[in-house]
Amino acid sequence: MLHRNAVNRVLAFHRWVEGRGEDVVVVASLNYYTFDRYDLPWPADGYWREIFNSEGYDDYPASGNGGGIVAYGTPRDGMPATATITLPANSILVLSGHFRAVPC
Repeated sequence: MLHRNAVNRVLAFHRWVEGRGEDVVVVASLNYYTFDRYDLPWPADGYWREIFNSEGYDDYPASGNGGGIVAYGTPRDGMPATATITLPANSILVLSGHFRAVPC
């Protein structure tokens, strides 16, 4: 588990494909309120694309991260980077697009 906050009712998981370096972060909010700036520990700095936001559907625009976020290289909670995201109420976000260097 990447992050768990019982007070804010937020969970985050980091998953990747071993040997390929394809990283995905899943963030779930079980809170009734949107967090406009929620800081999370992050597995690596750089650009991460928001590939799923459960708040968006049909013609309803999702509160979100403009299609992606940039994590910066400030360590947090044992991880090498920090990301500040918009986290809609009662939502699930999936972010991907960062690839670690794969050893030859």
